[in-house]
Parts: sequence; structure tokens; C-alpha cells
Amino acid sequence: MAVAMSTGSYGFLPCAVVVGDDVIAEGLPVGTNEVLARTAFGKTSLANVSGSTARVSGLPIGTHLIEALSADGEVLAEDFVSVRAFLGDDPIVGFATSFDSSSIPAVLSWLRQLRCTVVQVYDWMEWYSKPLAETDAYVDPLKRPIELSALRHLIEGIRANGTVAQAYAPVCAADEPFAAEHPKWLLRRNDGAPESLGNLLQIMDPANVEWQSHWIDVYGQALDALGFNGLHLDTYGYPRMASDSSGSVVSIDEGYESFVRAVRSARPNDVVSFNQVNGVPRGFTPPQRPGFRYAEVWPPNDLWRHLEGLLERSAGGAPAQGDTLAIYPPVWSGERGAALRTAVLSEAIVTTLGASVLMWGDDYGVLCHPYYVEHEKLRDDEIDVVLQWHRFALHCRDLFRDGVDTSWYELDDENASVTVTWTGVTSPEPLGGSVFARVRRRDDTVVVGVLDLSGAVEGSWRHTSGAGNCHEVIVTVLVDSPGQWQAQAAVLGMNNGRFVVLESHEVPHREGRALSCAVPLVDGWSVVRFETGES
Repeated sequence: MAVAMSTGSYGFLPCAVVVGDDVIAEGLPVGTNEVLARTAFGKTSLANVSGSTARVSGLPIGTHLIEALSADGEVLAEDFVSVRAFLGDDPIVGFATSFDSSSIPAVLSWLRQLRCTVVQVYDWMEWYSKPLAETDAYVDPLKRPIELSALRHLIEGIRANGTVAQAYAPVCAADEPFAAEHPKWLLRRNDGAPESLGNLLQIMDPANVEWQSHWIDVYGQALDALGFNGLHLDTYGYPRMASDSSGSVVSIDEGYESFVRAVRSARPNDVVSFNQVNGVPRGFTPPQRPGFRYAEVWPPNDLWRHLEGLLERSAGGAPAQGDTLAIYPPVWSGERGAALRTAVLSEAIVTTLGASVLMWGDDYGVLCHPYYVEHEKLRDDEIDVVLQWHRFALHCRDLFRDGVDTSWYELDDENASVTVTWTGVTSPEPLGGSVFARVRRRDDTVVVGVLDLSGAVEGSWRHTSGAGNCHEVIVTVLVDSPGQWQAQAAVLGMNNGRFVVLESHEVPHREGRALSCAVPLVDGWSVVRFETGES
């Protein structure tokens, strides 16, 4: 079983290491009496504490909140640990794109604070066709200077955090001189001209076995030399209608499948993701584990309400496999508070849909452009807001990855078994101007996620968002034997986001009796967990 844990400052445990299936936390605060590992469903595991070190064994798969508690139950420090069957499963993804010695400490610090388990290291190569540089100082294909020694140090630091260092690696990008030497490997447009990405690169046929062999050889050498243990296979959303050198039409989808199989066979232990740009190819089989499904979001999927459909099209009915959306909100030229609101709401919405985002990383950065070097740097007060929302997402994420999503057939109609009421509109999809509610059921648990989007008029990751005006909702849930159930809620901005028992009471329902409670919304996101006494 793979266990990944990141450590850092900001009131979190200063040191934790993984030994086999155990998590060892060192440097416990003075006064620590016990250490607990707590799942999103409230299940707890007690660690063995010896001096300033704690060891907890046998944690079930999931994201766990690790708490160092005083004798009177006060939380002295905390952290998150992700326990998965395979390294890279259900990842917490970040990015890194600064490769100079002066920036490395800040980059590693931010990635630790985000608790990333996979980091995409972007545009690190000297050439697309021959990525490993032969000199310590070189420039990338866009002439950005890079220090090879600093790049190695960054990769070492990422992996020392228990995190996968995933090399950004375009699937069919070739430099022009290399493409000119191998014209039979090129894809061509329907007018015979070579397929290309502007003047930057030429596009090779991913199904061409000679190109595959060359690519796997040169990227494999680079990964081994630099210490990467993962690959992000990038695509561009096209070509859609391409031919090979003989003029025969090429199935791009089949070419991608062939390429991914070849990479997986050659690199069986690397954590691999493949970019289904806007969900293309539809229903593409993700790389075999260790690996996860990944899709970059573009218009016309420009509204939050489009993201659920994009996730479904990408998977094509297959089970989720660490589904991750890369989102680049282009909002930072306006008022920063409204821009930040869009960014944190985007992560919250994707979390509530049962997936993850790639948006945060590098030197306290947030993505706003597909060329990751051109990201926005967060200010000190914005960092605090991002961490509050992001850690709330980590605390609650497993609640939306388990059970059955019943939002579309039992929420807020005349036969509803779940209602979320306030003075405005409640929607089972993330609509601007509404409260977005999501329901997931298990036999012993009903989870209701509530996000205030009333201030996000456009309901879009491409537009700025205002704070909402909903401060409380009434949540009513039909359950069997409601007297045996209770309600707990995690409220962003209250009780450090921890679950606490809510006062609930039975109310009449057309099918008998239901359980109802008032749920505060402080900063815009609350999650209610209805559970039986046995849960």
C-alpha cells in the first residue's frame, strides 16, 4: 500500500515519514497527549506516542486528518495524509516551473503546504526531441534559462516530501530540425502541410512505432538521469483530421492509445497521466495504474455547470481513476478579491463533483494560462485564503468519492427526499446566482455539500465572482428511523473546518418523518454528514 504525506509549516506537524504501511510523525508539539488519524467519515485511529514521535499503523485507504491533541482535547497541530493502494492514486496535484536555485525553497514550501502528492514539473527540457541537457546551464525551447543542478535539486525535494515528481512530456512534439530529418514520422493536414503548433514545434504521428521508440528512449534517459518518477503525457486537443506521410487518414484516438500502451509497457512503475483536452478523446482509457485520468478545461466548457459533463465524457462511463481537471482561470487582471473567489470556488466545485484540480503550485502560484510559466503569484493574505479552502477540500474530499450521487433525482422537487432551502434558488448543478447542493448516499451516511454561488453571477471559471449572500440553509433528509440518525457539519470559517454535531429534529414528510437541521454558511462552503449511530 502506498502512503504519501507532505509536511510543512502553517500550524502543521513539522515532520512525518512513511515506513512501510506506517505513518511516523516527529517533532510533536510540547504537551501532546495523543495523536489521532481521522477520516472524512469520522472514523479514528489512535497512534502510539513516544516522546515527540507518534506512529499510526493500518490506516484504511483515504485522506486522513492527523491531529496532535493535548490532554484536554485541544488540537495543537495537524496534517493530512493520503493512503492509497497505488502511488499517485486520487492525487492532490500541483505544478512547478521555476528551476533556479533561489526559487527552490519557496516552491517546495508551497507544495508542502498544499499537501501535494503529485507535482507536474513543466517545460524542463532542452529540446522536445532530446529533452536531457548536456550542460548545466541551458535554455528551454522558448529560450527560458534553466539550471540543471537546480532542476535536480527541485526533483529531489519533491520526492523527499513523499510526492511524485511528474515530468511534463508532450506526446508528439518535435523540434523543427528533428522533424525535417524524419518527415515520414510527421502528421499532415488535409492540404498536405505539416501539422504544427505555430512556429514552436511540429506534430508527429503518435502511432508511428519508430517515433514511439525514439520518444521512450530519450525521455526514459532523462527521467532516470534527473530522478523523475512520473510522466504527464501532454496533447493539444488536435489534430482532428490528420494524415500520415503516405496520405492515409490517421486515427488520432487509436494513435494515442498505442502511444500510452507503449509508454506504460516501457515505464511500468512511473505515475502516468494523459491529457484529454476538453475530454478528447472521449472515453479514453487512462494509463494503467500507477496513473490517473486528467483533462484540461477549455471553452465551450467555460461554465462550472459544464464540468460534470466534461468529467463524464472523459471517462465514458468508466469508474473514476483519480480524475483531475486542469483549470486556468484568466481572471487576475481585475479586482483580486473577486479573482481569488473564482479560483477557490473552482476547486470547491470540482471537489464536490468528486474530482481534483490542477491549479496551485510553483512559488505560491495559481494557474491562469496554459503556458504555466505565466502563472499568477498569490499575495500573503491570498495564500491564507487558498490554504483555508484547499485544506477544507482535503478534509471533505472522500465524502464525494464514495457512495451514490443522488442529486439529480432526489433533491428539491415535490417528491424530494432531500431539500436545501433558503431565500433563493438551490440547484443540483453549480449555477451562478444559486446555492449549489450535492447529495451522496451510503447505507449509513448521507452527505450534503452546499456551496454559495449567489455572488458568482456568470457561474464561470473564466469570470470573477463576488461573495454570496446566503448565510444559512435548512437541510432536510429522508432516512429510515430518523431518531437513530444525527447530523454533523463542517463549516468553512468555523471550528477550523472540523465536523461538529448540529442540532437536528424530526419533521413531517410525505413518506413519514425526516431529519432536519439549520446549517450555517460563513465563508461560502459547508458539508453536512447525516449518519447512523453505527457510522
